[in-house]
Amino acid sequence: MQDIHDIRPPVQVGMDPFLIRIALILLILFALGCVGFFLYRHLKRRKAGETADVLLLPLPLPPDEAALKALESIGDLMARAPRLYYFRLTGIVKRFIGKQFHLGAPEMTTQEFVLSLRSLGMDKGLLADAREFLLFSDTIKYAGEDPSPSMMQGHGAFVRKFIVTVASTSRENENEVETEGHDV
Repeated sequence: MQDIHDIRPPVQVGMDPFLIRIALILLILFALGCVGFFLYRHLKRRKAGETADVLLLPLPLPPDEAALKALESIGDLMARAPRLYYFRLTGIVKRFIGKQFHLGAPEMTTQEFVLSLRSLGMDKGLLADAREFLLFSDTIKYAGEDPSPSMMQGHGAFVRKFIVTVASTSRENENEVETEGHDV
């Protein structure tokens, strides 16, 4: 009977549940320590008057500068895609007026946009030229008419003149309002 051995007790496989509990407790304590550290740091900065490290973005360009910059960027479309050029050109005008006078101009139709321009008290000659430009642009954009290169350059120059004139007029009006407010 020497070749028969007793059966050994079963061997436990895997991690000990006691060790798992200890690891979870340590992990929770570590997480609470991190939260406490960051909360302490935040409160310390707040108390000292410091603001958190904030990425400071540059101020947006004034509407006229942004419009003139956009106008310069579409010059190459004249030869390649005249129709797209006119879509972008009228978009620049509408966005400029929308930002300058806080209107929903980009969503307006041409007729609605011209009516809103009339309500802004713009110079009659400039308003007539703008109306003519917008109506002609619609024939190019939607009717597929082909403009000549000289006509496209003329319209680009008109848009530039329009932006500069409207911006300078609105600045003058703002200055008049400020000086009237100081005199009172």
